[in-house]
Amino acid sequence: MKVKACINTDVGKKRKENQDSSLIKVANSGKLGRISFVVVCDGMGGLSKGEVASCKAVRAMESWFHEELALMQDLSDDKLLDTVERSWRRLVSKINGDIKRYGKHRGISLGTTMAALLQVGRKYILLNVGDSRIYLLSRRGIKQLTQDQSVGNVLIQCVGSSKAPDPEIIRGEFRSDSTIVACSDGFWRKLEDEEIFRALCPQMCVTSEDMLDQCRYLFDVAWEREEKDNITAAALCMEF
Repeated sequence: MKVKACINTDVGKKRKENQDSSLIKVANSGKLGRISFVVVCDGMGGLSKGEVASCKAVRAMESWFHEELALMQDLSDDKLLDTVERSWRRLVSKINGDIKRYGKHRGISLGTTMAALLQVGRKYILLNVGDSRIYLLSRRGIKQLTQDQSVGNVLIQCVGSSKAPDPEIIRGEFRSDSTIVACSDGFWRKLEDEEIFRALCPQMCVTSEDMLDQCRYLFDVAWEREEKDNITAAALCMEF
């Protein structure tokens, strides 16, 4: 399997700080083959230190990838995903507590969304808290895999500023060459699904540089439509 990847993030035209954080990891795992991991977290703009919350969440997920996931490599696919789900639920609870304690000691409220996807072979498992999104693009078209946990622009759940969230966790399977796009709401709010598909479908992702150029193009479209928030998109194109 070949993997191409890129991340593009920008503070935007109106904000002074970029409260988004993101990562992509691609590794050869021996028994499991090549695995990919993408995370996007969007610190809550209405709260203090949103960039701290999103950074803490991404760093915790990065440590999980290097430390805990490495210990699961001898498990069968299905048992691996079961173990990942249990591990993620514990981790989200821990991150939530860590962020709340950070805020309590400083007399502030802070929080972040979390959207993450782990690919193992043709299978994937994803996690979602908040309204960052994960899209699947394939020859069948574009599909939003996550469900927004918000009403209007108000989050129902986030990590850090509320009681321990109940993350949405979904499993699925890739049926053909696919592109995964994880993004903050600054990316998707002003764009139509079809525009994202045309720019980042597998056929357009010839190289990682092509993907990055397409992400930059979509950022420009969002800004032309007066998007005011930080914008982040992390894309993985997988050729099976």
